[in-house]
Amino acid sequence: MPEPILALEDVVAVYGFSRVLQGVSLAVERGRIVALLGRNGAGKTATLRSVMGLVDVQSGRIGFDGVELRGMPTFEIAQRGIGYVPDDRRIFPELSVERNLALGARHSQRGGYWNLDTIYQLFPPLRAYRTRRGAVLSGGEQKMLAISRALMGNPKLLMLDEPSEGLSPLILSGLVEAIQKVGAEGMTILIADQNLKFARRLAQYAYIVENGIIRHHGTMQELMQDSETVRKYLAV
Repeated sequence: MPEPILALEDVVAVYGFSRVLQGVSLAVERGRIVALLGRNGAGKTATLRSVMGLVDVQSGRIGFDGVELRGMPTFEIAQRGIGYVPDDRRIFPELSVERNLALGARHSQRGGYWNLDTIYQLFPPLRAYRTRRGAVLSGGEQKMLAISRALMGNPKLLMLDEPSEGLSPLILSGLVEAIQKVGAEGMTILIADQNLKFARRLAQYAYIVENGIIRHHGTMQELMQDSETVRKYLAV
């Protein structure tokens, strides 16, 4: 088995007095797209935030590209090559599209495939709106911008939190195509989402988390053939 670029081992994390992860272990192999699935509140966001140093990790290991991330400040984790797109996008609303993108590249020490030209090829609407403020973009366009800003840093790993949330079927279909293109360029991607139909179009491997515990892991093909597991942990 190829060496994983990201590996969590028995990660326990808390928000305040609540234990949100109860010994999560998962691995993401370099160059693959992996889905972390689960209902709202299951622990998907907490897992990604643990990787980024945004929650209190009480025990366990978080290894990324041969380095232990636990205890490292968030800015340094990002500089080491993780692009994180939170579920609320966190664009700079008063800045133009192009300025948002420039900020995404500002602290990167790496050259790479992703620059303004390749971003505009991936998401053509952003070229047309490059001088518009982020605040006036639609929700779908803001999501394109948030993903693009992360890519401008040419990360080794791209983590997307609930990328399908709130999107129309047409915008969602375009997002699937865009993420497929990003993956085809060799990007390793971890997608946390509750939308199985969306994730199955992208991921080769899947984990299911419930109540902060990994309940299932296997290939996406295996999961789609396991109707009982889907019903138990993902049906709404």
